[in-house]
Parts: sequence; C-alpha cells; structure tokens
Amino acid sequence: HCTFQRYGTCPTLDVVVLLDGGVSMARKFGRHPQGFYALVEVVKDWARTLPLSGSPAGSTPANNNAARLAFVQFAGSESWAPSNSRQALSSTGPGTSEGRFTGSLSEVEADLTFQEANFMGGSLLTQPTPQTTYLLAGLQKAVSLFR
Repeated sequence: HCTFQRYGTCPTLDVVVLLDGGVSMARKFGRHPQGFYALVEVVKDWARTLPLSGSPAGSTPANNNAARLAFVQFAGSESWAPSNSRQALSSTGPGTSEGRFTGSLSEVEADLTFQEANFMGGSLLTQPTPQTTYLLAGLQKAVSLFR
C-alpha cells in the first residue's frame, strides 16, 4: 500500500486508471460474480490508501505532493469507429468527477461506483465481436484528460 510518508517527496501526480470493460471481465473471478467487480473493489481499496490531493474535479490542483485520479472504462470492437462513445466511458452524474481528474476521495468513490453500475460487460452493444477488446478509444479518452 502507498502511504503519504513513502511518497511525500513526489510532485503532485495525475493518474488515469483504465478499466477493462470487455467480455473477459464478465466472467467469474474468485468470489466475485464478474472480474470487473473484483477489479473495481481492488482499485477502491488502493485509492483509499493513496495520498490524494483533496482537490475536487475542476479545481486547480493543490501542489501538495499528492495524487489526482481519473477513470476510463473501455470495450468494443476494432471494426467500430474509434470515436464511438460506447467504447470508452467516464463517469457522469451528481457527486462524480464528471470524467475529470479528482483528488477528492468522495468523487473517486462515486466515479468507481458509477463505473461498476455501468459495466460495459462485453455486451453486443459494446462488443459485436466477443473475442476483441478495443483499447484505442480508452487511450484516446485518457490522453484527452491531459489537454
């Protein structure tokens, strides 16, 4: 686990976490009915141990040697256009970061709850060819967060 003391000399850091929302994550994983839920649980636990900046989304990040997080779920087929909105998903709605970097633990938890509730799951809507997982749209959305 990361602790503030261990990373106290690092500069403020923005981290994008890409979440695989493809068909492989719809399978059972340990005690979890789906691998995606296991992944989200681990990421929630990890985020709770990070030295988050405390800055909510949309605000100027504090220069306090802490982190801000953003989450992008990806899935889809490479035969679809890269800009298809069903291939990459960021949080929306009250209490979330609205798909932006956040150092607020409550927004991080709301973002991950949103992702869990909106698991793409490799459905035919997101993945017409079940063997493929399409990362490009997720990477493009991740890059756009830094602009």
